[in-house]
Amino acid sequence: MIGQTISHYRILEKLGEGGMGIVYLAEDILLGRQVAIKTLTAAVAPGRQHFRTRFLREARAVSALNHPHIATIFDYGEMPDGQPFIVMELIKGQTLADILQGKELTLARAVRLVGQVAEALAEAHRHGIVHRDIKPSNIAVNERGEVKVLDFGLAKQVNAADENHPDAKLQALLNTQTREGVVIGTPMYLSPEQAMGLSVDQRSDIFSAGALLYECIAGRPAFIGLSPVDICAQVIRDDPPPPSLHNPRVPPELDRIVRKAMAKKVDERYRSAEELRVDLQSVQSALQDGGVGQSITHRIRPARSSARTAARSTLSDIFYRPRLPIGGLLVGLVAACFIAGALWWLARPVPHQPKPEALRLFNIGTDAIREGTYYKARKALERAVAVDDKFALAHARLAEAWMELDYTDRAKDELLIVNDKLASGISTLSRPDALYLDAIKATVRRDLERAVKSYAEIADLKPDDPQTYVDLGRAYEKKDEAEKAIDSYAKAVHLDPANAAALLRLGILYGRRDDAANAVAAFDKAGTLYQDSSNFEGAAEVFCQRGSLYSQLGKLDDANAQLQRARDIAQINNNTYQQIRILLELTRVAYSKGDTARAKELATGAVDLAKANGIENLITQGLHDLGYIFLVSRAYADAEQYFMQSLDYAQRYKGENNEARVMLSIGNLYIQQELPDQGLPRIEQALSYYRAGGYRKETARCLIMLGRAKLLKGDYEAALRIFDEQLQLAKQIDNPAQVARSQSEIGSALAKQEVYPAALRHFNESYESYSRLGNPLNAGFSLLNKFDMLARLGRHEEAHASLDQLLALINQLSDDNNNKQVWRAWAHLISARIALSERRLPEAREECLRAINATMPRNKNTLAVAKGTLGLIETFSGKVTAGRKLCEEAVSIAAQANDARLLSDVRLILAEALLAAGQGREAAAAGLHALEAFARQHKQESEWRARLIVARAYRLAGNHEAAQENFARAGDTLSLMQKAWDAEAFATYRLRPDIQAYFKYLTEPPAPAGAQVLR
Repeated sequence: MIGQTISHYRILEKLGEGGMGIVYLAEDILLGRQVAIKTLTAAVAPGRQHFRTRFLREARAVSALNHPHIATIFDYGEMPDGQPFIVMELIKGQTLADILQGKELTLARAVRLVGQVAEALAEAHRHGIVHRDIKPSNIAVNERGEVKVLDFGLAKQVNAADENHPDAKLQALLNTQTREGVVIGTPMYLSPEQAMGLSVDQRSDIFSAGALLYECIAGRPAFIGLSPVDICAQVIRDDPPPPSLHNPRVPPELDRIVRKAMAKKVDERYRSAEELRVDLQSVQSALQDGGVGQSITHRIRPARSSARTAARSTLSDIFYRPRLPIGGLLVGLVAACFIAGALWWLARPVPHQPKPEALRLFNIGTDAIREGTYYKARKALERAVAVDDKFALAHARLAEAWMELDYTDRAKDELLIVNDKLASGISTLSRPDALYLDAIKATVRRDLERAVKSYAEIADLKPDDPQTYVDLGRAYEKKDEAEKAIDSYAKAVHLDPANAAALLRLGILYGRRDDAANAVAAFDKAGTLYQDSSNFEGAAEVFCQRGSLYSQLGKLDDANAQLQRARDIAQINNNTYQQIRILLELTRVAYSKGDTARAKELATGAVDLAKANGIENLITQGLHDLGYIFLVSRAYADAEQYFMQSLDYAQRYKGENNEARVMLSIGNLYIQQELPDQGLPRIEQALSYYRAGGYRKETARCLIMLGRAKLLKGDYEAALRIFDEQLQLAKQIDNPAQVARSQSEIGSALAKQEVYPAALRHFNESYESYSRLGNPLNAGFSLLNKFDMLARLGRHEEAHASLDQLLALINQLSDDNNNKQVWRAWAHLISARIALSERRLPEAREECLRAINATMPRNKNTLAVAKGTLGLIETFSGKVTAGRKLCEEAVSIAAQANDARLLSDVRLILAEALLAAGQGREAAAAGLHALEAFARQHKQESEWRARLIVARAYRLAGNHEAAQENFARAGDTLSLMQKAWDAEAFATYRLRPDIQAYFKYLTEPPAPAGAQVLR
């Protein structure tokens, strides 16, 4: 660039380089003056439009300003290659960063320079411009000692924003980020809202000016850390010590100014830069009048703090009188009584008064529990009991935090401290405090009735205390009494509209009830309150919960966006625990979208982060979620491996809740593999824990698994009874997902008993519910079953419509999702059976071959039925030998699978194929084997068809007596089936083409041996 001419500016030399731009000394050949020209660095590619936009924003913003303390912009434009440039006033002098490295900065000069910065900012703010990067290197001091504020390249024109834009609220967070996700600004001088990427106004610049003043007068920055993230975390969380701690010459008034300018809450800062300038001007005069204005501020060591001292007073009186008259004796007795009373008063047990710092930390921890941020609660409460070990309520609340984090033993330890070491002080507690202690202990012990009773009594004593109603709401919520919890939280909000914790909990509960409008409204209010109070952990929690809501509603892209915002906040806030929780939520969104590869990546990242930080309960949850991903993908060996690792962690750190959760999932794993004897003990162990603790949602999940196990063992009556219990429980706790699951399970139980019309109703309800919840995986399973029921009932036109819906769902799944292949295989198999029913044999063969090709080798159920069906198709097509071979292969596969239900189904297919081939004796033998199993399994639809095939096989073999008996019994079984079905469904079933043929042979028994067989 040196020697080149841009427009009418000749480049003379390079002056410096920053993160985005290079500054050159140039000569304006028209006006004959020296100027500074700034261009983008070579690292910033010309095609990156957002960088170019930010670069030129400086020119547009500052060109509107004309102030002695703002560097003037003369010109801006673009080079022939598209690179933008800015022409600005050349300032000869030093930056404030350079001055801070020297020894010439006095208190008076520091205040004067920052006062001029405030004056420049006041001018910019009047034009609606926020600088957003006030720091020493952006403050130039010319040769006359005057400030020039540089680099408005990050400036934001506040009044240009459209606050009514439909996406304004969603973009409020992280709207100061580049597209690369880097928070704009310099860490040591960022305001808390900038550090979190929240929306900013002029008060953000005031905070930065305060940080600048702090460094100038204290001799060190307000925030120092090992990394930018560490510094950002300090900016968000920590209040720096007063500058006078590092420089004793700083007067109290200057400490006050710094404290006000750097207040964490924006509303507590100066309302304008002009107010800051006025205060600085006043203190500058005082500094000069007081004779401290020339004090050097740079490199002054922090002043040492003196240790506190404590005093103790004693009372001692000695009474001695050798002889006393009566009057004196009376006086002495009165005095003795007085002294005894005084001694009793001094010695009496009094309520423990917590130390102020312990009380402050206790309040922080208690608020965090109410918000559901239990890791934060634990940290604060651990510090509270460290400060004051006799603080009983702090120990109890710490036990509650440990319990919520599933550290059961540690929770019990804290309660032991309360009960054993602090028992003597409990009797001295006030009535409300005693009730609080009782309620907290009851909560930890899962005695939720008692917890509710205690909190309700506190509410009677303190009816105007909103926090009491938050605690009462949490107790109701744990009891799964959502309506009462909502009422309590609403009462808290009524008493205190700024109660963010109550609003957050309301949003969560409204979301569980599918009341999206109220949920979003509550989350929005809570988020605004957390943002205004600089509670960034709370703000992250709101985004996290909003993401969970959108996931539940099926708005998975919106859910992902909300969770990413939460994750960004947690990362900047250096909140590892929250980061891991959010990663696990993102995992659930990914596998709900069918993107199992992304889900595995996120869950693995969560586990790695939890392991690196030794957070056992989240390691357990992450390993469990990895196992679940493999489970839904039917990768059973991998699922079992991760579940066992998760169980090991849970048992090691004695996390009873997580242990029960993993036990249930292991039971589910075995049930899915049709191993009920292995699954039942795990399910029963989890169920025992959940029932004892009053966990109704979890109890409902256990009942699902228990019912499935009973189905596998052939106890249909018990299974239906359990599923109905689970359905009623799901309705009681108002859990739509559990209701949908119950409907699906009841449908499966009825389908296994071949009560197809009732099964169809339940599958349809389940599909509709899962679709409303936006759960494509479970919706897909229900839709597949619905398709099967419609096909069996002969409603083929509706079945094809369901198939189209199913194929659309299949296409949404990622290629590595095993369900995609499983669903596709069954879709082809059911389509083949429809075509076979209608005697469209070529189409049936083609669909059956597709089913076999799509079937995974380990899925023996699909493979056996598909091969048997293909064998029947080949037999009906005249390829008798090939057909029989395929049917026998199907029987062999079913026998290897050790599945009695599957074996009876394929034996019936073999019997029908043998009958069609004219092999009566063998057909009768195969049919009888299947028939016995159907009778045991109460499968009337299969039983009557098997009876008919056996009857025809006997007739073909010449055994007319046995044939007639089975014809009659087939009719009886059909009558029982007709009674179990509704009339309309039975009428439709009779119209199925293959069933019409069956009815023909039932009403007109076939001729003796040699007659034409059913084809």
